Amino acid sequence: MAWSLKDLNALKNKGLKVDEQFPNHKSKFKQEKISVEKNTIELILNQLMQDGKITEYRRELRFDDVRQFRFDWAIPELMLAIEYEGIFSDKSGHTTISGYVSDCTKYNLAQSKGWKVLRYTAKNYLEFPQDIEHFLSKL
Repeated sequence: MAWSLKDLNALKNKGLKVDEQFPNHKSKFKQEKISVEKNTIELILNQLMQDGKITEYRRELRFDDVRQFRFDWAIPELMLAIEYEGIFSDKSGHTTISGYVSDCTKYNLAQSKGWKVLRYTAKNYLEFPQDIEHFLSKL
């Protein structure tokens, strides 16, 4: 299924909120205003739950207690993680040498634990709907 801007606006009109953390998400982490890209991913995950294609997703799921790494979003039942790389912001740790190395360590550890990781940026986040639908169709 291809998601258009019209589809996303229809989801917003159904009451899914944007430009703030979603109310159905219970997190102990600091609430923050999130980007359009992150909102889009969150809207799609919410719609997948409403459609019964996934039973849940979690934000900031810690998948390793030793390193305390967390995924931006995870669908635990599928061992699927979704990461948004904020490489275009001024505060991005992803573009420093130590940040990049840490990301590599995180993704290698995740794969060694059986996780599949989908990664997105502001330039490719619109590929997420097709990628998740393709992933779900393989189940």
